[in-house]
Amino acid sequence: MNVEVFNPFITATLDVLQTMAGIDPSRGTPRLKGRDDGSYDVSGVIGLTGQVQGFVTLSFRESAALHVVSSFLGEPVTCVDEQVKDAVGELTNIVAGGAKRALADSGYALTISIPSVVVGPNHSISRPKEIPCFEIPFETDAGPFSVELCLRLAG
Repeated sequence: MNVEVFNPFITATLDVLQTMAGIDPSRGTPRLKGRDDGSYDVSGVIGLTGQVQGFVTLSFRESAALHVVSSFLGEPVTCVDEQVKDAVGELTNIVAGGAKRALADSGYALTISIPSVVVGPNHSISRPKEIPCFEIPFETDAGPFSVELCLRLAG
């Protein structure tokens, strides 16, 4: 997969967290995610169709989700409830929308779906076998999260 397709999602994630939540996470080393590797505790998932196909996931350890959502909403949240799920879905949507705009500027036409949120420790998100999934880990003061990019170019 061309890094030109990945970078807009990484940039959008950093921009959204910095501007909307005041959080400046540190980025770790990307890796190819194994088929049996689970995600963290709270994940926003959004599908892509068009010239770029697959899905992007923002997956947070519970402590990081609570921290990010508290900062995003401007009020403390202490448990993963509907408000937290909605906020993680919205953050995922904003990240995907920002990446979509950047990709459109580079000539890629794509559509994003409505986000879904998956909750549960070390949950698994099914993906087609033919699409590799890359995980870009991040660290916040309250714990880790990752951007999972399971994408391919159409054609």
